Amino acid sequence: MTRGCKPVVAIGEAKRKAQAWGFMLIAVVADTRLPFDFVINDRGCISLVRVRRLKYAQYCTAEIQRLCAQEIAELRQIPAPGEIFRELWVRGPDRTWHRYLVLRDSIEPLENERR
Repeated sequence: MTRGCKPVVAIGEAKRKAQAWGFMLIAVVADTRLPFDFVINDRGCISLVRVRRLKYAQYCTAEIQRLCAQEIAELRQIPAPGEIFRELWVRGPDRTWHRYLVLRDSIEPLENERR
């Protein structure tokens, strides 16, 4: 499991942001042993979401893979069918949010706004 305290404030912000973006918040995870913080539904697609705060604004995928390697590895270890996605949501020091789809061998940036 990840070291340190869970980013409780950032998780709360992420949940509010998810609802503002039109995602349905379908579960609030209280168990700290789970490697995700909450679950969203986006037009029938389910995603397990992990939240991470960064001290410095470094959002390119290579930097995210390096800085969030443990969180990404933990998300990848979740036994879930292919219809369930894994997302890493990163909040930087400027309070902007960046979303990444965690795939088996890579990560891809996601847009914050729904179309």
